[in-house]
Amino acid sequence: MSLAVLAVGVIGIIAMQKVTIASNVHAKNLSIATHIGQSWLGILEAESSLWGADGSFGRTTWLLQGNGTSDWFRPNYDATRVFGAAFDALGNPVTDVNQGTATRFCVDLRLSPLNPPTDGAGLIRIEVRVVWLRDEGIVAGSVVPPSQACGLSSTALASPDAQRLFHFVFMAGAVRQVVS
Repeated sequence: MSLAVLAVGVIGIIAMQKVTIASNVHAKNLSIATHIGQSWLGILEAESSLWGADGSFGRTTWLLQGNGTSDWFRPNYDATRVFGAAFDALGNPVTDVNQGTATRFCVDLRLSPLNPPTDGAGLIRIEVRVVWLRDEGIVAGSVVPPSQACGLSSTALASPDAQRLFHFVFMAGAVRQVVS
């Protein structure tokens, strides 16, 4: 009888360990995704210092790429800054060459003008979406699970079937035109 009670207790402890490990992995991924989102907000804030007094984005990289779009877009990789949309399992930027093998997290951006850039008072709302694949092996209707986080386009992530395949972190901020 005591062996049966001991066996039930051991089985409960083993089951608890599995849940604990899964929770720790999710917490780690959530923390990394949050840091990636904060990094993007900081980079775009720094890039806003290159926003011309005349309203032009010619000297910027990602503000120029998102200018005039109201939908999510995936930022291009910038070899000079060694920064782009793809990140590995530790939150390090991944080059375009390594995207297929090393990408664990992917970033999409959305820019919404709040103030027109007249008289140097331009203001843009920035939304950052960091996505990563769920580990549960979920099959989502007609959507084939991609091999890595940047495997679906930013617009394809809008479908409910695709959304079941990913975890998401959303962050928002604003950048303003710097007048010198």
